[in-house]
Formats: sequence, C-alpha cells, structure tokens
Amino acid sequence: MTNQLPAGVDVDFELTRFVRRVRSRSLRNLATIHPKLDYGTFTFLLAIVDAEDGIRGSELADQIGVHKSTASRAVATLERLGLVSRVPDPDDGRAQLLVAQPVAHERVGEYRRSSHEILQSLVDDWSPDEIASFARSLSRLNERAEKEL
Repeated sequence: MTNQLPAGVDVDFELTRFVRRVRSRSLRNLATIHPKLDYGTFTFLLAIVDAEDGIRGSELADQIGVHKSTASRAVATLERLGLVSRVPDPDDGRAQLLVAQPVAHERVGEYRRSSHEILQSLVDDWSPDEIASFARSLSRLNERAEKEL
C-alpha cells in the first residue's frame, strides 16, 4: 500500500523498515561483543569506541540525546563488562574520560566488518554508480538531520 502514500512518507517508511531490520540483526549478534551486552548499552559503547581520545560522560549523554543519569548507568554496565574504563582528562585534571578497552575496539571492529559484509551482499547487484549515489544521498540526509533534528 505504500504506493498510495506521498513520496516523503514512502522514504520514511522504507528507512524505518530498514532500521528495524538492522536493529533486529544487531540484537542477534551483540553476543559477539559480550554475552551480557544489550542494544541500549551497545549504542553507548559505539560512541565511546568512536571517540578516539575518549569522551566525557556529559558529552556522551549529549551526543546520544539522553539524560546524564541514563548515560551513567550505561557506562557503569560497560565498565562491569570490562569494555570501558575511565582515565584522567589530560586537559582538566578534575575530569575523567571514558575510553574503550582494547577488547572492545577489537570486538566492535569485527562486528562492523561483519555488518559491512552483509551490507555488501545486499547491494551486490547494484552498479557502482547506484551505490555511490545512495551513499551520497544518505550522507546528505544525515548531515541535514544532524543540524535540524
């Protein structure tokens, strides 16, 4: 029935449909990072892994868009799982940075490689131009969303 909806709604529907599928696959594969890792905590782990020099807890909460107490609980879980630790902030001796442990970098890297292979298999019948156009469009959409949402 999506052909009866306005084009903008179709895009929203298809993006939501794809995100649900990716989230479902992610949930099935989180144990490759840690058997007790849940999806909500996983999003915090990704942000910490991606913060090359570490990230303050308040910045992490802002980046993910949650209350500081929610971020604090997620970080405590990641610390208990041995995936994240705290180190002194070299720019402010009173503050601490959250950093991913080497095992977290390794496991998240493998998880991402696996995800990339799956995505490649989904577009293996697309032309290089189609893939490049899709990537540019997604990038453009994300850049705009970062500014406005």
